[in-house]
Amino acid sequence: MDRMAEPAFVGRGEELDRLRLRLADVRDGEARTVLVSGEGGVGKSRLLQEFIALARTAGAHVLHGSCDESLDGTVPYLPLTEALDGFERDHGDAAGELGGPSYAMLAGLFDGTAQAGPLGTQPQVFLAVRRMLDHIGDRAPAVLVLEDLHWADPSTLGLVGALARARPEGRRVLLVCSHRPVGAMLDTPLWKLLGNADFLRRVEQFPLPVFTKTELRRFMTDIAGRPVPPELVERCLAWSDGIAFHAELLMTTDVLDRPASELPREVADVMMAQVARVSPATRKVLRVAAVAGRRMSHALLRTASGLPSGELDDALQECLDQRMLVDDQPSGVYRFRHALLREAVYRSRATGTTAELHERMAEALTADPGLSLGDAGTADAEVAYHWHQAGRWPDALAAAVRAGQAAQRTLAFPSAELQFARAVELWDRVADAEARAGLPRVRVLAAAANAARWSGHLGRAVEYTRAAIALVDPVADPDLGGLLQERLGNYLWEDGQRGESPVAYDAAAWLLADRPPSAVKARVLAAQALTDLRRGRHSDGHTKAGEALAMARAVKSRAAEGRALNVSGLALGMRDDPEAGIARLRAAIDIARQVHHLEDLFRAYSNLGLVLEHAGRLAEAAKTNLDGLAEARQLDLQDSRQATVLANNAGTALAQLGRWDEAEAVITETTQSRQIGESLYPRLTLAEILVARGRFEQAHDLLESVSGAEQGTDVRFHGPLHAYQAELALWQDRPADAVRHVRDGIAAVAPSENAVEKLRLYAIGLRCAADRAAAARTPADKAAAQATGDELARLANDAVKGRATTAEVEQLVRLCRAERRRIRGEDAAVLWEEVARGWAGRRYQAAYAQWRTAEAAHASGDEPRAREAARAAYATARALDAEPLRARVEAFAKRARIDLAAARETAPLPFDLTEAEYAILTLISEGHDNARIAAQRGVSLRTVETQISKIYRKLGVHSRADAIVLAHKDGRFGGGARPVRQREA
Repeated sequence: MDRMAEPAFVGRGEELDRLRLRLADVRDGEARTVLVSGEGGVGKSRLLQEFIALARTAGAHVLHGSCDESLDGTVPYLPLTEALDGFERDHGDAAGELGGPSYAMLAGLFDGTAQAGPLGTQPQVFLAVRRMLDHIGDRAPAVLVLEDLHWADPSTLGLVGALARARPEGRRVLLVCSHRPVGAMLDTPLWKLLGNADFLRRVEQFPLPVFTKTELRRFMTDIAGRPVPPELVERCLAWSDGIAFHAELLMTTDVLDRPASELPREVADVMMAQVARVSPATRKVLRVAAVAGRRMSHALLRTASGLPSGELDDALQECLDQRMLVDDQPSGVYRFRHALLREAVYRSRATGTTAELHERMAEALTADPGLSLGDAGTADAEVAYHWHQAGRWPDALAAAVRAGQAAQRTLAFPSAELQFARAVELWDRVADAEARAGLPRVRVLAAAANAARWSGHLGRAVEYTRAAIALVDPVADPDLGGLLQERLGNYLWEDGQRGESPVAYDAAAWLLADRPPSAVKARVLAAQALTDLRRGRHSDGHTKAGEALAMARAVKSRAAEGRALNVSGLALGMRDDPEAGIARLRAAIDIARQVHHLEDLFRAYSNLGLVLEHAGRLAEAAKTNLDGLAEARQLDLQDSRQATVLANNAGTALAQLGRWDEAEAVITETTQSRQIGESLYPRLTLAEILVARGRFEQAHDLLESVSGAEQGTDVRFHGPLHAYQAELALWQDRPADAVRHVRDGIAAVAPSENAVEKLRLYAIGLRCAADRAAAARTPADKAAAQATGDELARLANDAVKGRATTAEVEQLVRLCRAERRRIRGEDAAVLWEEVARGWAGRRYQAAYAQWRTAEAAHASGDEPRAREAARAAYATARALDAEPLRARVEAFAKRARIDLAAARETAPLPFDLTEAEYAILTLISEGHDNARIAAQRGVSLRTVETQISKIYRKLGVHSRADAIVLAHKDGRFGGGARPVRQREA
């Protein structure tokens, strides 16, 4: 019997044209991601089949893989490994050259011939895939097609998210994925991915509609080979709902010719009626194939079915002739023509019969893993799935542990977590569980916790670790108990449970106190040192960090040495020995790279930025954090917690430098898709800018959103929080609230040795007292303000007594002295000038000091000095868009009869651009691309893209070319005269 022909390609021309246009975009060097969605059977696979043929004809390199419902999402990277296998078949020995070094790395990782090596985390696997596709795209456009994401494992969905978020410019890569609607799939991994606003704005969605009546008539006519009566079209439309596969099924059976009373209730009944007409051997093959999955090898079908070769071949031929299965020559692989048919066949079997088939499948794959279509890890996951479906718990437990370990080797941590969690669940059902698993229960729980941590499920990591700790006798095995407590401390900290984390570290230290030096013990000491530093106990932190470093070197643990250097460098910087701290932190960065420890690498970048900021070297601090952020983006780790910390630290330094637009862009990019608990510090920094710019309602909401966060005793959180709340209250003329926030802040930082955070709060408190003294109506009010000033001055002296100081500390001391003189009504114009000069590079703080200089000079009758300082303060406030400060300076100038005309005459920047936007438009008009602009400005590429979008809106244009034309017409760009800006004081 001849095989039935494939129906005509009907009603999908528009979608195919859109995909062709996206391929053209990619050919021009702009990566794209497309999601094709539609009901099962609507024609997604057929559309992609046509597009794949079109793309290959156009010279593109296509990699194609599908997800599989039958394996329950437990096999990691299934469509990717299928795509890589197909790529190797298509190109043979040339595949390695086309795919570049990353292709070889991935092939070795998935087939088990190589360990992870430099691929130390799952995002680095994603990066390797991206680099492989980019390498392929250097020759011709690379097209990666992944079908049926509704069945995808979490690692595959993570890969899709990472590829979609990668920088599109200069990359010739097209990612096309298909999926069914997720409306009924609430809380599934795909539902969560499609609910991510950041992901959705980077992809293009192609919903595939059902057939119209006209399209269905053409489709039916092609199948029938003759015109179809209108009443038959109406009947088919009503029964099939316009879904192509359903319509084809109805046309190729006699269903449409039956009376309405005899119509089956479900489409599945029609499919099973078709199955009932084939031979018994063919039905057996279909049942075995349905249990195996959507794709299976000839050898696996032969082994699991038990049919003689001749009978099997005849049955397979009938499946092909009836278009139930499709063969992939010459690989010897069979697959169901449509997933709906596989689902119907699988669900038609009685539970006992299905379990028996799963058992046969598991036995076959256990005896010969080569029967699997995937790599060794895929075979392990398939065996685990089949034993579990068969209800053979002892075998399912052993296979789940092996599959979890295999998934960990390929860094597919979500799949590893699923397997280990299944093993934990089965443990009590199996009498000899430890013997079957090959591991004690505590080790399986620890593995589950590690997998959960890297999957982003920190709450579950904490639960698994606590369950493991409960199984350990601390007297009999203090080393294991200490290790688990150390891990628990890490997980608690990352999960935001900052108060409980130190308790776990202390428990680990107690258990290991009498044990010999070890890498774990060194890590515990380093963690305790870091806890001390966060609490502001710098001396204790410095001592413990030194002990950790000595121990790590003694046991020759390079990774533990790098972590200890990281904490020790931070401790030295906080104790005002920045050069020594910087040297140790740079060494920590080098070691983290050597041992491929990304968490420690970005922590070292962050700590280096903190030390530089603490030393007042803000420009260096900003650059260091932006460098770290750029490296995180190169590794596709821009969404990690470590990248969030770097973005915040960069934003903090940029904010203090007065580069507020850049700071806002960096921070907004980081926080827009994150929960509050994951972005506390960036939100604090953004609130600081909003307060200074007078966007009080937004600032208040941000500060309220973070004020209830559980941050333990971290003075770097509590100090700024109360300082910004107090400053907001001062600008809003709520002095009592400001005083309350200052008092709360001082109480929060009192136990610490962090002089900088203390002095900042004392300075704001003195400012509150000075404002009260200025507004005092009675001697008693004046005396109360002076008493407050005296107490705060004493606290400021205590904070710096007997310790080395930095330029930052000395500057804050000067600020406190100046505010105290303001309380007393003394002439402080010269001191305020010193404060203004001392804020080198910090334009906003300098402008505030210039305002106070102007007030003091006016009060003493020095009008020239008052006029110069007021004009300088006003010019800076306008340039920064610091509305509250600008308004106060204007009010003062009106009272003092100072003409701010010189400041007003400063030419405004064209198109209402900020200084940062003006600089970027100038570079655009000179022909620089985004990457060059980012390098020259010392910011990320994403920040430049965000600012360019704002520039386009202000100019009212939609393209780079239009922006350049308008800029040149203006005459102040690309060689034109820049507006003259008043020199800052």
